[in-house]
Amino acid sequence: MTAILTTRTSDKLVRDVEELAEKEQLNKSAMIRRLLADAVEMKKREEALGLYKAGKTSLRGAAKIAKISLWEMIDLVSKEGLYLDYGKEELAEDLVPIRRKMRASSECILGQDRETTFFK
Repeated sequence: MTAILTTRTSDKLVRDVEELAEKEQLNKSAMIRRLLADAVEMKKREEALGLYKAGKTSLRGAAKIAKISLWEMIDLVSKEGLYLDYGKEELAEDLVPIRRKMRASSECILGQDRETTFFK
């Protein structure tokens, strides 16, 4: 789904967008869409980092806010030099779906013989 977004801006900003579009060999509309998408992504990451740094959200919550994976959020937090508050509880939660998938895979491979499974 697409929508039309209209805005007024300075002549200088229009010239800057046109220069960037020319360098990227894009039309002006495509360049504006790319810049807007990049700015929104950056703003969401900044918001998520700010909330995480303030202790108002967990690492997983920050990843959801930024709409990135937990592993990308861990990388982002590390790059920002923030304390990585990721304890045993979070690890246990993150392993639950992995264990489920592994159990399902092993049951498919092992068939009905569940005594030979490696998971408890």
